[in-house]
Amino acid sequence: MVDINNYLKTWSDKLSLPLTEIESEFNKILEEEKAIHKDLTDEQQRDRALKRLALTYKKQLRSPAVGFEGILIGASDCVDMVAKTRREAKELFKNDPQSAVAQGVTNEEGEPLDIKQEWNSGKTNPRYGKPLPEHNFIRNLFGIAVKTNCQDTPKVFSMAVTGEKAEKEDLPIFRPVKFMAIDRTPPEIGEKAYKLNASQFTNFVINEDIKLPKYDELIKQCCGDSIVELKNVNEYHLSVKDDYNRLAIIIGDVSSLNLEPTSVGSRIMVIEDINSSLDDLDAKGMTCWVPPRSNVDFAEGSKVIAIGRTAQGKLRDEAGNPTEELGDVTLNVYGLYPMPEYKIALPQEIAEITEDSLNTK
Repeated sequence: MVDINNYLKTWSDKLSLPLTEIESEFNKILEEEKAIHKDLTDEQQRDRALKRLALTYKKQLRSPAVGFEGILIGASDCVDMVAKTRREAKELFKNDPQSAVAQGVTNEEGEPLDIKQEWNSGKTNPRYGKPLPEHNFIRNLFGIAVKTNCQDTPKVFSMAVTGEKAEKEDLPIFRPVKFMAIDRTPPEIGEKAYKLNASQFTNFVINEDIKLPKYDELIKQCCGDSIVELKNVNEYHLSVKDDYNRLAIIIGDVSSLNLEPTSVGSRIMVIEDINSSLDDLDAKGMTCWVPPRSNVDFAEGSKVIAIGRTAQGKLRDEAGNPTEELGDVTLNVYGLYPMPEYKIALPQEIAEITEDSLNTK
């Protein structure tokens, strides 16, 4: 007799799908088989259902993507990689159509063209000279994971997602997840990190059955090189400012929290080194720009782990014009984790209204 449970468990691990989901799919097909092939025995019906389910998953099983489990710790903003190029091409065509066409920036109808002849790797761009797509969305994801059914220790990973996957704002940051990805880790970083590529089957499925260490311990264990002390933020930023993919992990106490969104939707949070504040009440905190996708369910006085990209603009004069003097280093937040033992709940009257909270009233 075929061991159906063994097949379902194997597929669950390989596809990084919850076993309950695969069992549900199997049972649904089995009910169809019982209605369609009443003349078959129970064993034959189960065998047919199993084979039909295998056909459903066959494409995924042949994919080079493998299963991973762990947590996402941050996600960058979604960026449209062609927006600026399209805008500049249309502007040139509007002002000087002959030059736009002669330079290959647009066609004669003013449609922006791909002007990149080759990729950074040196490979020829097959879309060179062809119309640019309307959009080319990309988002960088960061997390900690291990291959499913692997005895290896967890490693930090980075992954770029594009298209519809990049547009998703409801990513399960700091939730235990299973997912599929293509391992493209170069040997020189393989000991401590994964470099992953997304596949068409990459989806982050929350699975509370995954056993993980405490998140703060996991971050300190796997991301130690990216942890920056608040007192060293300026020095850190100066050393990595030319690296667009720079990532900083900063642990601090929330001294100020403004939940009123700015013009671009961000909330403003200030974190500080509480030990430095004891010695110097004038010690500066670090401003963090918290995007709408980050859940803020804690109050001032909480200790948080903030993951993001550092930035430094120029100071403005009294009239609001930028000067040549650099301002303080700030953090564009990718992920936010309030440490449970130091978390202070938001007062009910100012807690953010969410769909879940509305449904419980």
